[in-house]
Amino acid sequence: MSEIMKIVAHTMVKNEENWVGYALKSVIDYVDEIMIWDTGSTDKTVEVIKSLNNPKIVYRKIETNSEVALTELRQKMLEQTKADWLMVLDGDEIWPDKAIENTINFIKTNSELEYVVNPYFDLIGDVYHCRDASTGHYKIHDKSGQITIRFVNLKKIPGLHWGMPYGSEGLFDKDESPIQNRNNDNYKFVDSHFLHASHLVRSSFDSSVMQRPKKYKFELGVGFPDEFEYPSCFYIPVAWHNPWLPRGVKYTLISLVLWPIQFIKHTFLDK
Repeated sequence: MSEIMKIVAHTMVKNEENWVGYALKSVIDYVDEIMIWDTGSTDKTVEVIKSLNNPKIVYRKIETNSEVALTELRQKMLEQTKADWLMVLDGDEIWPDKAIENTINFIKTNSELEYVVNPYFDLIGDVYHCRDASTGHYKIHDKSGQITIRFVNLKKIPGLHWGMPYGSEGLFDKDESPIQNRNNDNYKFVDSHFLHASHLVRSSFDSSVMQRPKKYKFELGVGFPDEFEYPSCFYIPVAWHNPWLPRGVKYTLISLVLWPIQFIKHTFLDK
């Protein structure tokens, strides 16, 4: 009888009250455990997490405000993890049902892979708009755009560890090579998007979080594909932040002024 694959999610948070409940709710039925390490929330983040009341959630508070220390904490989480696959889940990442189902089913039937790559929609202004795909310049092998690695096989990469300070942190192998630079036969691209709320207001205490204020952006954005389906957790009545609040007129007017400048920057200067 074959062993049951175990998947553990890592979530590091600080002042994520607006979206962390949806992030956790969107994946909790698909993973075996969610390790949440809080580095010093002063808003309602802890209240939201505890409201889920799920035994899969293992919460711990370790306060720090150092870019290097944050990466060291990720490494400690990794060292304490007993699983087959790691899922990296930030407090501003919400997975639509089909996206998480497709990705989990894929890794369960492709256990020989080292990692998988997923695309994401970068929310801008509200949940009705996302950044144009042309603004994404991440490159992993032959894929580029708004893509990232969120699932990693803990059994397949020798010396897997976190490196580089927060903001540039990533997973490396025993030779200090980023895992995305390893043999390109050992990964697959799974065309299932999750939602990234990094550029939205994430807390009433955003200004107290390292690097957070500069992430908020004013852009017009674009709509979603016709076939896109919102995460079902957005439709559950909860006492958290209302995900359906539209961006205001002020935001749109500022974006109309700033977006042409940003467009030139993304198109000609960021490549």
